[in-house]
Amino acid sequence: MSRAYSCDLRHRVLDAIDGGLSTHKAAKRFGIGVATAVRWHRVWRDHGE
Repeated sequence: MSRAYSCDLRHRVLDAIDGGLSTHKAAKRFGIGVATAVRWHRVWRDHGE
């Protein structure tokens, strides 16, 4: 089973995307899956969480 990502990582990824980085580039920069970055961004955008 895979390990959960930290809240700190999620915030850093979302800050990078909010700063203008694409979700694909943010995923690559932080070593996470593109689908994960897209999902985090969608939830943050839709719900502010």
